Amino acid sequence: MNALRAFEAAGRLGSFTKAAEELNVSHSAISRHVRGLEKRLNVHLFQAQNTGVALTEQGRTYLSEITPAFDQIAHATEALSIPPQGTVTLTTENTVAQKWLIPRLANLRARHPEIDLKLSVTTQVMDIDAHDFDMGLRYVRGKPAEGYHLLFRSAVRAYAAPGFAPMSNGKVDLRALATGPLIEEATFRLWPEWFQQAGLDDALDLKLPHPLSAILAIQSAVAGLGPVLMDKNLAEPERQSGALVELADVEIDFGGYYLVVNARAGRRKAVRAVYEWLLEECAAAQGMRLD
Repeated sequence: MNALRAFEAAGRLGSFTKAAEELNVSHSAISRHVRGLEKRLNVHLFQAQNTGVALTEQGRTYLSEITPAFDQIAHATEALSIPPQGTVTLTTENTVAQKWLIPRLANLRARHPEIDLKLSVTTQVMDIDAHDFDMGLRYVRGKPAEGYHLLFRSAVRAYAAPGFAPMSNGKVDLRALATGPLIEEATFRLWPEWFQQAGLDDALDLKLPHPLSAILAIQSAVAGLGPVLMDKNLAEPERQSGALVELADVEIDFGGYYLVVNARAGRRKAVRAVYEWLLEECAAAQGMRLD
């Protein structure tokens, strides 16, 4: 069993060093167990590379068969054990943390009081395996990397402080709005597309200032400095409080927010509990939205 555990961890993590860290043994112990297993099975499970080791075709096949068995043992054992507990570390962006995640953390605490979720807020896109984070929540505009799980799509809408937008016949006067100051968040350069979808087809000489961070863009709109284009998930606290109102029923899909889980942490009960809670929160938020 020790040899199987060593092989499974090294194959799953792609590294003898990471396997040794996960199993709390030495690098030489992992190597010894793997070589002994190869000798017993009379096959090569790994091949040496300049950057370390990689599974052979036989190794990949073997790993695909035994990993589910280890997962089943872990799940069965945890089902008989105490509720999920411990510290889970998550890295995400400042705006996502302030506007989407933190307002929901009371729900997590109520469901899993023994879990301590620690946030690391940064705009830097990190390799969570290398930095030892359990989870990462990040905006991705294009195609996400392998292992990224979609939480929610980014749907961009236009908002302004109540009474800010010029009106005509009970509707927002798009032409007057287009001649005034506009606020853009650095990720969303979409005002021309928004005006076109809203029904203003003329070529416009828009007054587009230097883009702001999402937090500053939202606060600028709340302060009445102009309308802002913002992901509806991030502007939801201000919309619900009445600090911002939507200007039109126009929505632009623009990327999404994805969750990635550290390969070493994914088996921990607390990490899986946070992951499942995040999925449920996203489903509930999308179901309640905008009616």
